[in-house]
Amino acid sequence: MSHLYQIRVGKLLDETWNEWFEGLTLTLQADGTTLLSGELSDQTALHSVLNKIRNLNLDLLTVSYTNPQKILLKRSSYLLSSLLAAVTAIQSAVGAFYPQIFRDSAMTVGNARGTDVTILFIALPMLVISMILTQRGSLRAQLTWVGTLAYIIYNAVIFSFATAFNPLFLLYVATLSLAVWVLVALLTQMDVDAIRTHFAEKTPVRFFAGYLAFISLLFLMTWLKQIVPAMFDSAAPAFLEGTIMLTSPVHVLDLGFLLPLGFVGAVWLWQRKLWGYLLTGLLLVMMTIETTSIAVDQYFGHIHDPSASPDAVPLFIGLTVIGLAVAIFYLRFLHPDKGTIQ
Repeated sequence: MSHLYQIRVGKLLDETWNEWFEGLTLTLQADGTTLLSGELSDQTALHSVLNKIRNLNLDLLTVSYTNPQKILLKRSSYLLSSLLAAVTAIQSAVGAFYPQIFRDSAMTVGNARGTDVTILFIALPMLVISMILTQRGSLRAQLTWVGTLAYIIYNAVIFSFATAFNPLFLLYVATLSLAVWVLVALLTQMDVDAIRTHFAEKTPVRFFAGYLAFISLLFLMTWLKQIVPAMFDSAAPAFLEGTIMLTSPVHVLDLGFLLPLGFVGAVWLWQRKLWGYLLTGLLLVMMTIETTSIAVDQYFGHIHDPSASPDAVPLFIGLTVIGLAVAIFYLRFLHPDKGTIQ
């Protein structure tokens, strides 16, 4: 029965050593060792690798393995994520280049088209690239992967509940389902302790925690400013005008899930708890893509309906630039060469 092995040797092995350990991935470690990881079919294959290590006079430090169920889970993550990329590419390409498929008001069509443009040209490439780099052992790519999945889930919910029924409906449902299950599979495999360990000790956690809390508070106050007055007004809320919605899925997602996660992630990071590092990375990536998406969909909303104000576009461009800088700054403190999904 196959197992996923990790073998650590006491020497840095460059790419010229690949031919000696065909089928295994060589990952250089900051402590001057090399991690050989990959699937071996049985004990005979394992002993063959160990004999090579001995014959090459390399110091064998540790040998560990993962059970077949985790191998299956890892394969499923990549398979489902690849399928997600294909489904998302079709859905977003149709929405971006054939907006006539939407059956909504002009402004909503523009907003949906802008979101599809963002997914097609930003989120989708990030999804594919992060998958590839995660396979090569990048912890930064793991955080980017889960953050991109969170963005796709967020907008799949909006497409499913905030747009009129159209021929893309089943693709919206498939996108939502696939992204949720990939995220669940990834989170069950990720070594949260390794992510915490491989952040530099001098990581300014209070700066990042403060930024995450500030952004969450900013959106909280913005939504409450819209919602609270509308609760005591018999007229239809202004934020629902020109839409088919009875309520806003964005308010539900943000107030019910995203913003609480933001505050919890900020507190946990401030306290240097394990999950604080993962949640902060996930949310910084997700929010950066989302502010980009808002700027783009507001622009396209104005293009399709000139009466729709584009005044928010510069604000969200600014938030995107700041968010991107903060996300990159955060990931720079994470050592890029120290681990893979276990």
